[in-house]
Amino acid sequence: MRYCLGIESTAHTFSVGIVDFEGDVLAVVNDTYVPKQGGLHPRKVVEHHNNVFLTVINSALDIATLSLNQIDLISFSQSPGLGPCLRIGAAVARTLAQKLKIPLVGVNHCIGHIEIGRKFCKSYDPLTLYVSGGNTIISAFETGHYQIFGETLDIAVGNMIDMVARELDLAHPGGPKIEKLALKSSNYIELPYIVKGMDLSFSGIYTACRKLIKSPEFGNSYTKEDIAFSLQETAFSMLTEVTERALAHTEKREVLLTGGVAANKRLQEMIEYIAKEHDALYHAVPLRLAGDNGAMIAWTGVLYYLNSGEMKVEDTIIQPKYRMDHANIPWRAPDAHFPGVSLRNLPLADKKRTNVYRKGAEAELIKSRWDKDNILIKHRVNKAYRIKQLDFSLRNQRTIAESRSIIRAKQFCVPVPIILDIDLINAAITMSFIEGDRLKDQIPYLKQDELHKIFVHIGKLVAKLHKNDQVHGDLTTSNMIWTPQNTLFFIDFGLSFMSTSDEDKAVDLHLFKRVVTSTHGEYYEEIIPYFLSGYKEEYGIEGNSIIDLMEEVDLRGRYIKKDKRRKSRSV
Repeated sequence: MRYCLGIESTAHTFSVGIVDFEGDVLAVVNDTYVPKQGGLHPRKVVEHHNNVFLTVINSALDIATLSLNQIDLISFSQSPGLGPCLRIGAAVARTLAQKLKIPLVGVNHCIGHIEIGRKFCKSYDPLTLYVSGGNTIISAFETGHYQIFGETLDIAVGNMIDMVARELDLAHPGGPKIEKLALKSSNYIELPYIVKGMDLSFSGIYTACRKLIKSPEFGNSYTKEDIAFSLQETAFSMLTEVTERALAHTEKREVLLTGGVAANKRLQEMIEYIAKEHDALYHAVPLRLAGDNGAMIAWTGVLYYLNSGEMKVEDTIIQPKYRMDHANIPWRAPDAHFPGVSLRNLPLADKKRTNVYRKGAEAELIKSRWDKDNILIKHRVNKAYRIKQLDFSLRNQRTIAESRSIIRAKQFCVPVPIILDIDLINAAITMSFIEGDRLKDQIPYLKQDELHKIFVHIGKLVAKLHKNDQVHGDLTTSNMIWTPQNTLFFIDFGLSFMSTSDEDKAVDLHLFKRVVTSTHGEYYEEIIPYFLSGYKEEYGIEGNSIIDLMEEVDLRGRYIKKDKRRKSRSV
């Protein structure tokens, strides 16, 4: 049997894991730096890692009942993470590999979280929600990469929770303490709920919570338990909503929850609910392997090594800003060697709801007849994972917003369904039925010149909306219908809103570009340049500044290198 020793050192935890080449975990030993106050101080974390790495390695070897000479491969976190912390792990890994004269590989930390989850949960091809102190990512494997379908636009959810915990004078780590406090309250305080397509923003929640804590009413009108409860219900509902939206778009048959925040029982309940709603298998990685750990690095290193061999020393330089969607995944190629994992029998789709034409993230679409015509009833169903107060508010607001937006879009000569009836009590809209398929499903069958014409046209239609200060909010190829008559319709305006802000319009374009990249990567050059060409042609000279701003928004994602950000600002 061959063994790999993996070293994790992206942030506060120095961890060593030992796995065999079949993926069985022999040992995981963690030593985590816990600040006395405030957040992480890289210099102190580096001192901690330097002080504990030898003890952690020896402890892992003892637990695995192996000697260092029995190790066949060294793997380490090469990206992404805090540079000073990554350097410690990389230096230790190189030293061990050179001393033992064995192969060395560096792996992407984020991908490690997914791969240990796939292995441990026997998951074949999941949509993954990865939530931790440093990351909030919705990802799935498409076109040869782990594509990012959604992510935080500012701070990660775990970081936000820790920040609020510090404001409440709770010791680090704050997540478990917030979870315990939340169990003692059912008093919901409205907090900012910011979802943009499949992306999220958590800074507004932190700011609102901080104001509540600093207010004279704190301790009288509401308690720290109320704040903890409200924070969890809002943030986790946001996470669950965008995960469901990505699940409906990708149509994956499995959902994987991982990362340190995945230990939260309330979040687990919510994600399991939406997985069942879409007839998908639900997997939650146990905390021992869900948080940062060396076993996930070891296992991902094994996968890399078996399919690509060892790395040259010069290729093991750390990459603090290397995004997971840029990494090659040789072990998921059709002819790859992936030990110990086989395709499981997935559940069949639920055939009971025969009247449901299609099930989306927010609503059930019911095809019916009205005065001899086909109609579609879009019913925003109750979401049991959300508390009633929040669920009613969102369903009502979005039903009104969608109705208004469709009516306005029609006035701008943007092809949309005709609204026939609005039922606010049941959060339902009755509209004309558009015969056709989602553009998402048609793209692989369209000729190159057809794609060019269609996306120039789409660019013009989006520009018409934006010129009239209408933001769609969820521009995806799943929300466009391509008819047998070769005409296009926009649908699903549930996240739409009015705005004169170029920033909001730029985010709209960014979200569309993100979806095309993640879903239709092989057609990117046939889509985005033509889409932007049509947008500029229709919008006029002001459209250029919105596109420039879109490129700035693109660079706000996690782990975008500083030189790219600076270059963008100087252009």
